[in-house]
Amino acid sequence: MTRKQTHAASSPAFEAEMLAVWGTIGPAEPTGFFVRRPRVIDLLARAGSVPLVLVSGPAGSGKTSLVADWVRSRESIPVGWVTFENGGSAFWSPLLRCLEQLGVDLPALPRAAEGRAQLGRQRLVRLAAAIAAWPQRRTVVLDGYEMVSLELAREVDFLLRHSAGNLRLVFLSRVDPVLPLYRYRLDEQLVEVRAADLAFTDEEAAQLLAKMGVTLSAGSVHDLNERLKGWAAGLRFAARALAEQADPERSAATVVAQTGDINEYLLGEVLGAQTPEVRQFLLATCITDQLTPDLVEELVGPAGLHTLGEVAKAHAFIEPVSDQPGSYRYYPFFRELLRVQLAYESPQRWAELHRRAAGWYKRQRLVVRSIAHLAAVPAWDEVAAEMAEPAALGRLLLDVRGGVLHSVAAQMPAGLEGRAACVVRAAAALVSGSRGDCLEELDRARRTPRGDATRDEAIEVSMAVVDALRGSLADEVDTAVALVTATERLVGAPPLPAPPGSEVQALVQHAMGVAMLRRGDLAQARDSLAGAAELADALGFPAFKAGCLGYLALVEALEGQLSLASSTASEALSAAMNAGVPPADRSPAARVALAKVALEQYDLEAAREHVPAATSSTKLAEDPVSRAVAEGVVAGLERAAGNTQPAVARLDAAASELVATDPWLSGHLRCEAARVLLASGQADVAARELESIEDYDGREVAVVASAAYAAQGRSDAAERSSIVHEADLPLRVEIPMLLVEAAAELRRSTAGRARLRIARALRLAAPEEMRRPFREATPEVQQALSSDRRLLRENEWLSHPASRVPRQRDGTVEDRGPAEPEVVEVLTAKELEVLAHLEELLTTEEIAEKMFVSVNTVRTHVRSILRKLGVNRRNAAVRKARDLGMLAL
Repeated sequence: MTRKQTHAASSPAFEAEMLAVWGTIGPAEPTGFFVRRPRVIDLLARAGSVPLVLVSGPAGSGKTSLVADWVRSRESIPVGWVTFENGGSAFWSPLLRCLEQLGVDLPALPRAAEGRAQLGRQRLVRLAAAIAAWPQRRTVVLDGYEMVSLELAREVDFLLRHSAGNLRLVFLSRVDPVLPLYRYRLDEQLVEVRAADLAFTDEEAAQLLAKMGVTLSAGSVHDLNERLKGWAAGLRFAARALAEQADPERSAATVVAQTGDINEYLLGEVLGAQTPEVRQFLLATCITDQLTPDLVEELVGPAGLHTLGEVAKAHAFIEPVSDQPGSYRYYPFFRELLRVQLAYESPQRWAELHRRAAGWYKRQRLVVRSIAHLAAVPAWDEVAAEMAEPAALGRLLLDVRGGVLHSVAAQMPAGLEGRAACVVRAAAALVSGSRGDCLEELDRARRTPRGDATRDEAIEVSMAVVDALRGSLADEVDTAVALVTATERLVGAPPLPAPPGSEVQALVQHAMGVAMLRRGDLAQARDSLAGAAELADALGFPAFKAGCLGYLALVEALEGQLSLASSTASEALSAAMNAGVPPADRSPAARVALAKVALEQYDLEAAREHVPAATSSTKLAEDPVSRAVAEGVVAGLERAAGNTQPAVARLDAAASELVATDPWLSGHLRCEAARVLLASGQADVAARELESIEDYDGREVAVVASAAYAAQGRSDAAERSSIVHEADLPLRVEIPMLLVEAAAELRRSTAGRARLRIARALRLAAPEEMRRPFREATPEVQQALSSDRRLLRENEWLSHPASRVPRQRDGTVEDRGPAEPEVVEVLTAKELEVLAHLEELLTTEEIAEKMFVSVNTVRTHVRSILRKLGVNRRNAAVRKARDLGMLAL
């Protein structure tokens, strides 16, 4: 022991005496930066009559300051304090002197006995008896003593158990003393304060930063504290560094990595304090993010398991992994320091350890971690070979948010040769949206000579999957379907639940769903996309699942399953948000599906809101399906506003652009143009528009043609165009068909039959609130409906958009129970002003300009309005505010 500190809080005279003997007195007084932590003091206050208190945590975690504060709060109770620096060696000598100063009438002991490692049984019995004779309990704080001797631990245990409860020892240590702690726990004779208790909360961290002159937002405090795991010393070092910055808020994200004081402290107080064996263990095991017993044995041999246990006990900035018993991980800032130190001291050992870890992870089928370790070496040829395997490449393509494999692919040298490297670059280009670069790399891979037969077979599978994904949206539709079909045969059918290898099957199912959607095979598209979403969910790729659900919602919207489409699209966008996908990158298909649903329900305000969100997506330009349906929605809104010619021109232009690559989508747009023309009274032009359709659903074309011919007075042609009622007709066909037949009955003056058809159409449309066919029906049908009070009374949903009870994915309707009176929070004056501007359909920027505030302030008000009114859209907020009397009708 290089220096000892002994302090008896109840004896000022003792302080003067000990100043000459021990050099310094007790714990230091708190600095101006000290933060009181009542929640941890309360833990110590539970000590009551227990004989043993253990405060255990890593260096710099605030153990001494905390216990010193606790001691100061117990001024009326005698407390002694002994500080051992560098772990100390002698134990009994300073403890006996402290007890003597606390007033214990110690038995006469030979002077030589004080320096012994053990007192011996007779001396212990006499000492215990002397303590037991005290009139009141004494507490001694032992700061920094690492009790590793079993013989000494047995003597301390004997003393605590035989001193009649008059002695409490408080150990402040980085390492648990080898006392029988389990027995003290069982007897409820132990109070423990561990590293997790010592870690600063965000609130405490904010207080510390503020005391040191640094003020950060709550989010920045949380991020900083999370990186430091509540480590007191690290927070103080970070605060010192931030106090010198002109913009602490901006510097908070990088201050931990850039603060040299933290690294110096860790090197000196933690790494430098370890034995050579433990030091080497820390450096050898820092290369991996998580330590399991098997991996530790792989890196350092069987003896490493014992060292792992010792390191865990020593609180060397290591924590257990909660859901994996026996596994540990270093605190990130400590792990990074160790890695830098290892690379500096022994680059060769650094590379060898990474190769060992890569081999172990590969045997465990954890390919991503294996590749990450090979990239750290770096062994790029091996990295490319591993990443070109179907499972690894599948994960690269599924992880659309980016991740380890994306980072590795981005670091791969551009000049790296070989088929494997070309395939990896092709996949990375596809994920980033560079289809041209993807195709170029695939062509280069095909031109590159083959190598190992087994590996080339795997590369062929990977190439096919990448090409199928690329072609599903980029190639002419028949070529895309053929390409995906061939790849599906190569990969095989997708088993469920997802076993290893299902990554490529999820990708191929997605590609098949998109290709079939482009071709108009909606049933096959639905099945493939639902299967892809299920596989992505099982494999743990929520962002890719969100993309699958977005297209699935579009299929459902095109089929007329509006309630289900709305639910699926909302699920897609919510999954993308929860997965951290930026708003601009979230599924444009889902947003277009919501716009399509709103148009078919004739909720024009909602449709106008969804369209900008869809068209602003960065991915819409590379998605012909979503782009085509979005054009149809915009045209429908134009027609509803009375702008028929711009609407038709838009549809014709989009159809002409798609006719060569996507004839079904082109036909869909021309059929939409015919509907627009027909609803505007231009039956002749509508009929000519239909004649140009070559590849689209013949049933839907026939229904629109029949309506056009009937409007022209060509009843024979209308009859020839009518279709037979089938059991599985989609709603988009059956409801308009019934209305066309009703119009024909009205012209034949058979009003009763017309009413039956209108009533059936209403029954079919009601669950989906499909209003558009009725709003765009012939004047005869609209007149018949508006004059039938009973039908209108039975179908109040038809008169205006209303909140629907959403269907579940299984088609059932959610039971919400009886309606209750609605209570909403009171809106502030500013929120009411914003709400009034929302009613005027002003944009966020226009509202900000009118109110002379920032755009962010308007957004904050809007979010508050939506929350208080319990809605998720602006137009819904306006409608609800009107219903509640907040706005004039």
